Amino acid sequence: MKGQRLLTGITTGMLVSLLSACGALSNITLPGNEHVADTPSVQDSCHGAGDLPDFKEGNCLLDEWVAFALQAQRGNGQWRDSTLMQLEGNRHDRRLARAIVLSWGDESDWELASDLYKADLPTAPSRLQPLLRQWLNGLEERRGLIADRDKSEGVRRKLSAENAQLSKKLEALTAIEEAINSRRQTTP
Repeated sequence: MKGQRLLTGITTGMLVSLLSACGALSNITLPGNEHVADTPSVQDSCHGAGDLPDFKEGNCLLDEWVAFALQAQRGNGQWRDSTLMQLEGNRHDRRLARAIVLSWGDESDWELASDLYKADLPTAPSRLQPLLRQWLNGLEERRGLIADRDKSEGVRRKLSAENAQLSKKLEALTAIEEAINSRRQTTP
């Protein structure tokens, strides 16, 4: 009996933990916590999160930019192309949003993304600048890794070509040595 109660208690605890982790219990109001259910969450109060971000100061500023960056990271080429068309223009917020989209696109777009970040980051609200700077640093790190990869690939190709040349020379020297040895053996 005690073992069964213990097993039931453990199972119930694991189920509650699992449901909590999945967010399934977020809409359930426990007795004594009614006031918590009335308070809107950040997602509820930031209906615009995930749309094109802007510099309008408010509680949702960071949430909107983070949601947009996550979309850019997860988006496919078609999403990027249509979003880049929506972001045309010279407004600083649009240029920084373009930088985010480009930084998650092709490697060939990373330099432009970096330039946009560097040019327009100072115009962003001060609350947003550390986040944008972190994204710029991440982009620069990826660019550096790609440059290192390309450099080491060039060195590898050069060493491979040198190795091929040395192999040919070694084969030629081996052929000469074999010819000399065969002459010595045939001469008395």
